[in-house]
Amino acid sequence: MGGQRVEGSVVFGDVVQITDVRGAVTVSTVKPPYRVAVMPTALRPLTVEQARAQPSRLLLARHQVVPFTGRDRALATLTGWMGNDDPVAVQLVHGAGGQGKTRLADELSARYTAAGWTVWQVTHTSTTASRVPVPGSAVLAVVDYADRWPASALLALLTQLRGLQAQAGIRIRVLLLGRSDGYWWPALANRADGDLHIETTQMALPPLAADSADDRPALFRTAAARFAAALGVERSGDWPVPSMSGNGFGQVLAVHMAALAAVDASRHGQPAPTQPHAVSAYLLNREQDYWHRLHTRAEAPVQSPPETMHRAVVVATLTGARPRATARTSLLQAGFAETRTGADRIIDDHLTCYPPADTRTVFEPLHPDRLGEDLIALSTPGHGAATSLQRDWTPEAITALLGGEAPPEWTATVVTVLVETAHRWPHIAADLLFPLVREHPELAVAAGGATLIRLAGIADVDLTALEALEPLLPGEPHIDLDIAAAAISSRLTPHRLARTTDPFEQSQLHFGHAYRLMNIGQNDQALVAAEEAVTICRRLVADDANTYLPFLALSLTNFGAVLPELGRWEQSLTVSGEAADIYRRLAEDDDPGLYLPLLAVSAHNLGACLSELGRWEQALDPAGEATAIYRRLAAADPETHLSSLAGSLSGLGTVLARLGRLDESLTVAEEAAVLGRRSAAHNPQGRLPDLAMSLTNLGTVLSDLGRSDEALTVTEEATALYRRLAGENPDAYLPDLATSLSNLGSRLSARGRWEQGLSAAEEAEEIYRRLAEENPDVHLSGLAMSLTNFGPRLFELGRREQGLTMAEEAVAISRRLAESNPDAHLPGLAIALSNLGAFLLRLGRREQGLLATEEAVAVRRRLAEKNPDAHLPDLAGSLTNLGLGLSELGRRDQGLAAAEEAVAICWRLAEKNPDAHLAGLAMSLINLSVALSGMDRDQEALAAKLEALDLYRWLAEADPDAWLPGLAVTLRNLGLFLSELGRCDHGLVPAEEAVAVFRRLAEENPDVHLSGLAEASSLLGACLSELGRCAEGLTHISEAVAVFRGLAEMDQQTYLPHLAMSLNNLGACLSQLDRYEQALPPAEEAVAVYRRLAGDDPYAVSDLAGSLSVHARVCAHVTGGLSRAFESITEAIRIYESLAPDRFAGELRWAHLILADVLDGLGRSEEATEVRERAG
Repeated sequence: MGGQRVEGSVVFGDVVQITDVRGAVTVSTVKPPYRVAVMPTALRPLTVEQARAQPSRLLLARHQVVPFTGRDRALATLTGWMGNDDPVAVQLVHGAGGQGKTRLADELSARYTAAGWTVWQVTHTSTTASRVPVPGSAVLAVVDYADRWPASALLALLTQLRGLQAQAGIRIRVLLLGRSDGYWWPALANRADGDLHIETTQMALPPLAADSADDRPALFRTAAARFAAALGVERSGDWPVPSMSGNGFGQVLAVHMAALAAVDASRHGQPAPTQPHAVSAYLLNREQDYWHRLHTRAEAPVQSPPETMHRAVVVATLTGARPRATARTSLLQAGFAETRTGADRIIDDHLTCYPPADTRTVFEPLHPDRLGEDLIALSTPGHGAATSLQRDWTPEAITALLGGEAPPEWTATVVTVLVETAHRWPHIAADLLFPLVREHPELAVAAGGATLIRLAGIADVDLTALEALEPLLPGEPHIDLDIAAAAISSRLTPHRLARTTDPFEQSQLHFGHAYRLMNIGQNDQALVAAEEAVTICRRLVADDANTYLPFLALSLTNFGAVLPELGRWEQSLTVSGEAADIYRRLAEDDDPGLYLPLLAVSAHNLGACLSELGRWEQALDPAGEATAIYRRLAAADPETHLSSLAGSLSGLGTVLARLGRLDESLTVAEEAAVLGRRSAAHNPQGRLPDLAMSLTNLGTVLSDLGRSDEALTVTEEATALYRRLAGENPDAYLPDLATSLSNLGSRLSARGRWEQGLSAAEEAEEIYRRLAEENPDVHLSGLAMSLTNFGPRLFELGRREQGLTMAEEAVAISRRLAESNPDAHLPGLAIALSNLGAFLLRLGRREQGLLATEEAVAVRRRLAEKNPDAHLPDLAGSLTNLGLGLSELGRRDQGLAAAEEAVAICWRLAEKNPDAHLAGLAMSLINLSVALSGMDRDQEALAAKLEALDLYRWLAEADPDAWLPGLAVTLRNLGLFLSELGRCDHGLVPAEEAVAVFRRLAEENPDVHLSGLAEASSLLGACLSELGRCAEGLTHISEAVAVFRGLAEMDQQTYLPHLAMSLNNLGACLSQLDRYEQALPPAEEAVAVYRRLAGDDPYAVSDLAGSLSVHARVCAHVTGGLSRAFESITEAIRIYESLAPDRFAGELRWAHLILADVLDGLGRSEEATEVRERAG
């Protein structure tokens, strides 16, 4: 079939290819917020004529007129970063405009291009998909103006580059350039590290003299010599260096500009400018000369006069490059054109003067940025410099550009340019930017959080301008503006506190500042402010309770909300309880309409504290009270209170679930999710966190109810939302992301998606470990929870020692936590102990495993006595494990009692809620059958196994991804049990089905299911051999040996027993085929392995005896092997007799019969007859 093809390329964005479509088709694509292109490497030389006509072009990095010099330390740092072992790494280089960031990036790009790297240039722009050739072994992506990108766009880029690295296996480096490393950088770095596992580093680019052996005079002389050559100016000796000691020459670009101005002034016979503003004015005057020459030249003159071009360049520098239609509108709005035709003529003339870097746009700004900002500053009255650039129309034009009913599309760029210019030009700040913000604060807000942060960072910022902004900032959490709001509050609050002596006003200032800091996760600082607000309000209430009691309650609510973020739950409980009591009195006595919403907040917080402390019964009343109040309020005013109702329902659902009232919990959680979705659709910036929390709780309830598919879908959505939130505000939302990831890991594994489950669990553990190192009081419990979930994911994938290590750490942390707060942390300790015990039992460390399991049962029994609905399922699981451990240690009566108790509990639970508890019942029946078999109650054991098999068949039909593995194990165990009873004809059918199911599973996920397939194959081979179908059996047993040999090479502790068993079966099978010479090596190897295992594990001694019996039978038929056969069989008999003759009666009889055959072979017929008579 013909058509378009895309190959040999990397595409950033969507690729949609459609052919032969019939019927309705809808295709939705989202434009990527960036464009990727191969970095230009060829120099763009300028002729002398071009340089003389427009000297500022010599400053552009792409022409590289001045050779790169200095930056020895910065280059050494970047070279080390480029060469490290990380597959993907991000480096931020930040410094003031003109510091040399672009030249440094160009030098690095040139060096690594020459070394064979692919270098990409990435720009922030909404575009169609960009396509670049497939890179070689390594990529350097250079991102300029990174501090002006939205965090979501940078994260989208990093996510795609991370995916490219994983797919192509190449090394990727991302170099970010920006003027600041303010609030935006920690947010990005935490998200890149925590979510994408990308290492991030940053480097402030210092003044040149601090970064290399070069100094300003040397830099000036070098630059002047190169500019002189480019301009065709001859001079003997060095160029005289002016005084350059001031801060104005602290950037490389400022020195280069001074050198260029000096050379060009010499060419025109003029004195060289020596002050930074004079240098800029000189170079900008040369731009004016350029406009004049183009306008007055004889051939193809530019129609626009210099004054018109001046206006066009100002507008272009403010708005940035735009499509023609947008540029046309900007000229009309600024009042610089009266008609579309007139605007197009100006645009065409501007194109002649300043060709665009991107041919899809017009209005290329004046570069370098510093010179463009100086054009805005010097064209605006108020700078006090002697220059011909000043125009009275500039302020009016800027105001007009930002006019209109709605902020125009260039608003963010204009405001950003003004803010950056204001950092160096005080009159722009005082006369233009600050008045503009005071009169139209909505324009600054429309520019976005990054620009507001830079505005608040201006050294002498006009606080009245920030005060004008403050009312427009959202009063509730907001993804984009929370960090900016905190930055503004941090500037305003100290000023306001200093100018007031009114204690009430001081309390409200502390209260508001604490709230802003809480929203960005700066909880230590928030606590100080919140506590101060409470302290002041208490003093006020002591003097005038009627007036100030409501404000004390409000400040207590705030204080109670920040305390849990620092792990101080008990104190928060006291504070939140006090707030709730005050609001309850106020709502009853004064104004219910005013105080009921606040009472609901306090009741919700009180319920949350009690829940976190594990006091679920006590938490039910305040959680229910908050929900009831919010339901009344939302009925009257849904727009205001609907989201709060969703939050309270979510909290109530969690309490009900912990109390074991799962059906009620599900109803409440589903309503919370529906309301949360409605609220988030109406206000995504403010309400997405509430939706994420509601979905998290709903996923947990669905999982507890056994609805694993639905639980996974909901948890995946919650995790995606928390990723987005943590990217914008990591301090506030990284803990929630970690919790969601931990839940996701468990739910993916429950669906058989083991590798994905491990990845999510590992990411959760990494995030919580970092958080716990920073703040153990708050995050240790989260780390313990993530370790508890991470351990099983590792164990499932065969990484058993790592899983055990995680389980041991989880128990250690949970034990410390439970000692300090048993109500909150005993359930977590029980889970950790249960996992540890199960792992140890599976690793053959039975005594240790039994101790951990017995402790888990004891803890869960205590918990179930207090709250059976919540804890009986967990108690049944621990009893199941306990029964297995006791049986394996020979304590069969106790093991049977534990197993029977577990089954009884599971039956009661499954009758009430089969979806949630049938799987637990099936597992408890399997373990009961093991205990019964150990007591020689074989028929009862068989009945339990068959009942478990029926349950697993039903479960696997309903949800094969989740329960096919359990069905396969149950079939294998049934086949093994029947074969051990001598009923191989009956055991053959389940063994064959087990192999078929395991083969299907192993094809999809060999890491998890290959060992199960090998066990089932070994069993099937043994059954076939016992039924005389030895040739068929040999095929299956040989497959098992090959698999287990490979697995044992990677993990001896786990797989050596299985290898020994399959070798033993192989020896027996070959001997039945009379292929004794071939049977001898596997039989000898089986004995050697079992002897080694028996040295570490006494419970392997009986297996050693069995292998010795097989070995003796084989040796008896090998030439010269009778003496070895006698040694082996007599050792086997001694072992069986030393263990428990009654238990191994069948094995002992078989060994005696082999001994009799050996004695016959040795000519000792009388002894042989006696042995046969004893064997019966």
